[in-house]
Amino acid sequence: MAVHRVPLVLLACGSFNPITNQHMRLFELARDHMHSTGLYQVVGGIVSPVSDGYGKQGLVLAKHRIAMAKLALQTSDWVTVDEWESQQPDWTETVVTMRYHYGRILKEYEQSKGTHNHSNGNSTPLSSPAPQLKLLCGADFLDTFKIPGLWLDDHVEEVAGRFGLVCVSRGGLQPELAVHKSDTLSNHRQNIYLVREWVRNETSATEVRRALRRGLSVKYLIPDNVIDYIHQHNLYTEDSERRNKGMVLKPLAKQAQQPVKSLDD
Repeated sequence: MAVHRVPLVLLACGSFNPITNQHMRLFELARDHMHSTGLYQVVGGIVSPVSDGYGKQGLVLAKHRIAMAKLALQTSDWVTVDEWESQQPDWTETVVTMRYHYGRILKEYEQSKGTHNHSNGNSTPLSSPAPQLKLLCGADFLDTFKIPGLWLDDHVEEVAGRFGLVCVSRGGLQPELAVHKSDTLSNHRQNIYLVREWVRNETSATEVRRALRRGLSVKYLIPDNVIDYIHQHNLYTEDSERRNKGMVLKPLAKQAQQPVKSLDD
């Protein structure tokens, strides 16, 4: 009997300020790797830009980051841009975004299963496994788990344990070390898929913004239609880089408001 592969959706959260070719390559690399395990069938990818409430310096408005991401992914037949997170009035924790998308995916799955069974009349119930959602990230993302005050422990547990991660390493970063050093990640290491990027590509959105501010070319780092959009809307100037200057990142501000447990708790 053939083994049914688990349908898998990959979710990438971040600023996408702006989206780069490297961001999009992560999806392709992750899909190839997950297919090679023989366990999964990647059925979709989601780019979820953060809301304006994130408070990061130089973050241009979400409407522009959404528009650029949609332009960049026009040629993809499986990765889409979702606006839900970007439209939230406040910054949304990654785990909350994952719960939202997983709920939506499960609902679609249940509806399609019901439709299929109904159309088949008295056929046996579908035996295909329920879809899964995993967080797609770069290797540097794993290091954010150990930044004091950035993540709640139970959120790390839920992201790694309930959902899982597909982490693409590039450059000299060692995601294996980050997993080893974290008890929580280590406990769920079978749910963390480490993907090695052999074609070195160090494109970062920070460097793209720096080049744009200085009037330098960013061709072949980001899609041409995104470059056109940036020039058309005069994005990534010295003025835009000062946006949110001096603000505390919303995740740090929000977690700082959490009650601190005493030793007696």
